[in-house]
Amino acid sequence: MQYQKINILIVGFLAATLLLSSGTPAAYPPTALIAGINPDEDLWVDSIFNAMTPDERLGQLFMIRAHSDKGPDHVASVEKLIRDYHVGGLCFFQGTPTRQVELTNQYQKLNKHIPLMIAIDGEWGLGMRLQNTISFPRQLTMGAIHDNDLIYKFGQEVARQCRRIGIHVNFAPVADVNNNAANPVINTRSFGEDRKNVTVKSYMYAKGMQDNGVMACAKHFPGHGDTDVDSHYDLPVIRHDRARLDSIELFPFREMFKQGIGSVMVAHLNVPALDSSANRPTTLSRYTVTELLRKELGFEGLAFTDALEMKGVTKHFKPGEVEAEALLAGNDVLVLPENMEAAFREIKRYLSEGRLTQEEVDLHIKRVLRAKYRLGLTSFSPISTEKLDEELNTPFAKTIKRNIYENALTLVRNHDSIVPIQNLQQDIAALSIGTESRPKFQWRLSMFKNVPASYVDKEIPDATKVRLLRELQSKKLVIISLHGMSAFAAKNYGLSESAIDLVNQLSKRTKVLLVVFGSPYSLKHFDKVSNVVVAYEDDDMAQEITADALFGATAIRGKLPVTASPVSQYGDGITTEAIFRMGYSTPENEGMRSEDLSKIDYLAQEAIDAGATPGCVVLAAKNGKIVYHKAF
Repeated sequence: MQYQKINILIVGFLAATLLLSSGTPAAYPPTALIAGINPDEDLWVDSIFNAMTPDERLGQLFMIRAHSDKGPDHVASVEKLIRDYHVGGLCFFQGTPTRQVELTNQYQKLNKHIPLMIAIDGEWGLGMRLQNTISFPRQLTMGAIHDNDLIYKFGQEVARQCRRIGIHVNFAPVADVNNNAANPVINTRSFGEDRKNVTVKSYMYAKGMQDNGVMACAKHFPGHGDTDVDSHYDLPVIRHDRARLDSIELFPFREMFKQGIGSVMVAHLNVPALDSSANRPTTLSRYTVTELLRKELGFEGLAFTDALEMKGVTKHFKPGEVEAEALLAGNDVLVLPENMEAAFREIKRYLSEGRLTQEEVDLHIKRVLRAKYRLGLTSFSPISTEKLDEELNTPFAKTIKRNIYENALTLVRNHDSIVPIQNLQQDIAALSIGTESRPKFQWRLSMFKNVPASYVDKEIPDATKVRLLRELQSKKLVIISLHGMSAFAAKNYGLSESAIDLVNQLSKRTKVLLVVFGSPYSLKHFDKVSNVVVAYEDDDMAQEITADALFGATAIRGKLPVTASPVSQYGDGITTEAIFRMGYSTPENEGMRSEDLSKIDYLAQEAIDAGATPGCVVLAAKNGKIVYHKAF
């Protein structure tokens, strides 16, 4: 089987892309998950299989929903499903790490033969689902990065955090090529519109996880990037012919399969070029899963369905029928079934009628058992909650997040040679749109220069617009930042017509530097603005890093991962070098340790308590970067 190993040697285009992107090819030692097959593996799988009843075996094919933010009724219902249907896995959603660990320990005790396989949708880390955890940048942000080794390190850290709380499978990376700006469900979840950029970054993310013991999952096969319908609510139709699918949509998946990704998630899409049956989702298509995925593309890892409770599949098929058809199509794990009783009943009916063979079902069961063996799920030891939040939110993890934002920041246009801002004597003003309070971005700008700053909400009344134009048009430079944006084209990316008009009018009257803390697709509204920076996200850390970069404290290296308009195209991005101006960094980035610097807090407070000083300000810097700055 292929899924146990991501090859160290990278062939074809992948090697060339890695070399071009990060300077050196990836060469990381394999770990337990991707090592060679253990000679005892088949013996173990057969022994567990033979010890199970038919219902216990069938239960291994189901992965049900679990939350750690719901009450005792929910917990009781999960426990009942585990007991009654012997389910093989749980997919956790919203909650907290501590409660999730407690529930994992509780649920794992209920399984008789083999531990549960625990999964999560953690595309941008645990923060996608869990409170008190780090939300790393979205994949579209990482699509702007040149150094793909950062993506590998991100995958490593996601795996470390997953394993710490007992997660074995992360449903990531999103390997969809997002070439439709109106896509309502993928958009920022994809690495972008270029198939090779998507492929190499998906590979590095997956490899980072699998080298560190967590199974990756490429999704959403056969490619959800060119849709304008959300499969959570309806069945999207993709009308491309097979040649186009081979060239774009299937390309990342084919390459990932060659490199041994552990699993794939099959999407709810209607693709007539693959299966002409009316209203048949790819999840329930034998041609798509068995003929294309298994036989033609040679994938031998685990095939997860997308959630079987989604309208993209339930709109045209009944509960129970959905699960039986998904199994008949060739999927291994039936994720989030609507009705377990109906699912068991219909699968057994398909077996009795000969539509499903026992041999086929047993193949799926043994594939799940084999995956569990390779993930170390031969036994379970309770997980400790001691120092859990501290061990998840480490300075190193925050440094990885910072490095991603720094490397993704993109200077799309710099026609007036504004960036980096070198002349601090010029008359500069700042205007933030889409916020009800002064954002971190403006506070950080003020660390470099006392910049008069104002902020307005998304909808700007005519009188306010007239006043702002009158006040700001006399400035030599106005830094306009866009906040509170949306990822969705249907919502115009969170921009009002009044905001768009204000930016464009002001850019005709004075020099404007536009900073977009949101979707790069929104650039289509600002083709006439001469100086544009895209920071991709409205995270406080992204805002602070952007301010540093505008004043030259850090370099700018990012490239647009998508095309927004004829003047804002994929690959656009001007590289700048840092000038000698002190900026901010993390201690870990500069070869220091946060825990060492934290001792300053104690010393400063001790001096104040002893009356040695009424107060103090301590600033520590290294390599031209401030790593500690605090007032007492």
